Amino acid sequence: MDLIGLTTWSGHPHLFPELQKPTLPMYASVFPVVELDTFFYGLKAPSVTEKWVSEVPVDFQFIVKVPRELTWHTELAAGQTYEQLFANFLTTIEPLIRTQKLAGVLLQFPPSFILTSATLNYLRFAREHLPKLPIFLELRHRSWYQPDYQQKLVAWLTKLQITIANIDEPDIGEESVPLVPLVTTPQLSFWRFHGRNAVNWAKKGKGAKQGRTLYRYSDAELVELAAQVRPISQQVAKNYLIFNNNSNFDAADNALRFSQLLGLNYQRPGGEQIDLF
Repeated sequence: MDLIGLTTWSGHPHLFPELQKPTLPMYASVFPVVELDTFFYGLKAPSVTEKWVSEVPVDFQFIVKVPRELTWHTELAAGQTYEQLFANFLTTIEPLIRTQKLAGVLLQFPPSFILTSATLNYLRFAREHLPKLPIFLELRHRSWYQPDYQQKLVAWLTKLQITIANIDEPDIGEESVPLVPLVTTPQLSFWRFHGRNAVNWAKKGKGAKQGRTLYRYSDAELVELAAQVRPISQQVAKNYLIFNNNSNFDAADNALRFSQLLGLNYQRPGGEQIDLF
């Protein structure tokens, strides 16, 4: 089953032109899953996720990033431990777990997270502190994709029951990864489409983030990606596909077109089919 979604629900004005920022219920009438980085920047009370649950259909799914300290984007606060932060994160997302609306938790590591024994051990540590939950792993350094290591990587993640993210992103050398469709868990596959803006993707510093995903996939590129997705879809129970190329609000249009290419239909309540083309 292919499930297509976007990052955030509010940053997609093309979905509902009459509104600048769609609400979660409106977004959920179009897509079956959303990826959120809300907790990447700081944890919230469980009442936040309780509210999300109350606003979506019973089969709607959430993908949530773990706090950035847990993926080595920033240092732990004074007196804080990884163990406690993992525990606090689980408390925050408990309503999603309880209602079976958690598609998975996303561990998005920076390019500085290279292949070493220490990083391999940390992945095992993360699995131990997110017991029984689906984990999606995004790696951003090419050391993980060395041809002579690929089979070992798949075996290691399969043992840990961690789903590797299949990533389409610009090629900027060692601090980027190739799109190599892999399956490490038989029940799940996960894809992120960041666009292919190599100039902006390589930028660092203040303001760089906003333009990194400034890209609109052409129809030919979407056709090419769909051809890579289909064989994986046949190998897993659920195949999550997230479009993150939204610096200029292109993600929704690309995602809806991609759904057509995969033979999927998304409808508003009452059966009115979304048509942006």
